[in-house]
Amino acid sequence: MGGTKRFKAAGRAAIFALIGISGAVLGAAVASADYTDGVIAQKRISQEAAIRIWRKSAWNDDDYLSQIQLGDVYGAENGDNKFYDPVESYVWYYLATHSARVWEHVGDGYARRVVSNDFHRALVHENKLMVLLSAEERQEARNRIVYILSCRGADGFVRLGQIHATGANNAYGNEFANDSPATYGGLSEMARSYDSFRRNSEHEFEYGQEAQARQMMGVESSSVIVRNDGEALTYFHIADNMGHPLAREYLRGLERGVRRQRPLGDRIAEDAAQKARYWSAPFEFYPAGTNASGVPYTDECYAGLDKQRALVLAATGLPAHAVEHALVFLGWTPTAQGVQRYQSSLVDAPTGRLTAQESVRAIQTAAMRGDAQSQNALGVMYAHGIGVLRNFVRAEFWFKKAADQRYGAALYHLGVLYKVGPDGIHQDLSKANDYFTASALAGFRPTMNQLGDLLALAASRPPQH
Repeated sequence: MGGTKRFKAAGRAAIFALIGISGAVLGAAVASADYTDGVIAQKRISQEAAIRIWRKSAWNDDDYLSQIQLGDVYGAENGDNKFYDPVESYVWYYLATHSARVWEHVGDGYARRVVSNDFHRALVHENKLMVLLSAEERQEARNRIVYILSCRGADGFVRLGQIHATGANNAYGNEFANDSPATYGGLSEMARSYDSFRRNSEHEFEYGQEAQARQMMGVESSSVIVRNDGEALTYFHIADNMGHPLAREYLRGLERGVRRQRPLGDRIAEDAAQKARYWSAPFEFYPAGTNASGVPYTDECYAGLDKQRALVLAATGLPAHAVEHALVFLGWTPTAQGVQRYQSSLVDAPTGRLTAQESVRAIQTAAMRGDAQSQNALGVMYAHGIGVLRNFVRAEFWFKKAADQRYGAALYHLGVLYKVGPDGIHQDLSKANDYFTASALAGFRPTMNQLGDLLALAASRPPQH
């Protein structure tokens, strides 16, 4: 009877927690801001306050004015710019020149000149940075762009598909196939105007002085995102699986073209569909940044319903002592004062009591910084969908990171994964036995006990002749 009451109480607590998280998310969605709010904050409060507003507007609302402003802030090379970060600058210039909202103003004769000037200026800076960034920085920029767009849900995945598709120079998909439903002839006059505007704007950067500079510097591509139909198909599949009403049409048009025109086109299409099932973002969360300001970059990723449910489970279901261990590893004492300092480092309210999201972030950060115990804990979280969306491929990734350090529990968990072969993991009993043996040799007691029982059973049997 007491157990039933505790179960019901826990259920009510989970429901109330879900309502609380949903309310916080809805509140954040309602409290939107735009470019002009950032300008006011810059004048009346501080540059930091303005940047936070512009990041929210640029990230969630695809506001290209805020995106260009962020490109300017992070890209200004004057000596006293404590926010200077050329990678972050490139990210926002790129998103500005690929914003789906630019076309809203291109058809307006009064606004077109202003928009055109801003667009071209962003393209100029984007192309200059493309030459100046190292190969590692260009890859970092690509990953940040993918992360930001993926945070916009199905719309973001459609956009990722569009910018990865071969010849994708506009937001309408008419280049995918001649028989695609989104043919050029079906575009409105404003859409035609935008299509022409974008092609004319980008043409000079494909073949002008910037292209010559890239060749001299050995930079092969004009963008950190190299167009690839296989990648495009993957993103369209993800959006289609999420129920986006237009993704199916983009997918069909591009897939027909790939199957007809590409060598191994059938294989490319099939691999893309498979990859879409297990895709995960390039980061656990948006990188904090390393500029001189010391102000971490905010992660404005929207928590969907599935993520909210995972966070509810994190309130009580995280691996034992994982949060405390992660905090200690990161240099924060698991006391109220230590938690407050940790929260301040995230630019969160220093309440002294961790939220589910802050607890998950601590484990993720420790895992990313190489702590084997946190890497194993994060793998468990992915396997069970606690605090993060269930993803066995991602679980395998973190178990392997810990296993590389001979962490016994992670070796055991890899053995379980390969023995069972859950969604996304190829069953391999031979590999599973190898990992079980390795976990026993590493001193993981459950496996040692199992191995001892097997040896005892073998010894009790009569010899084979």
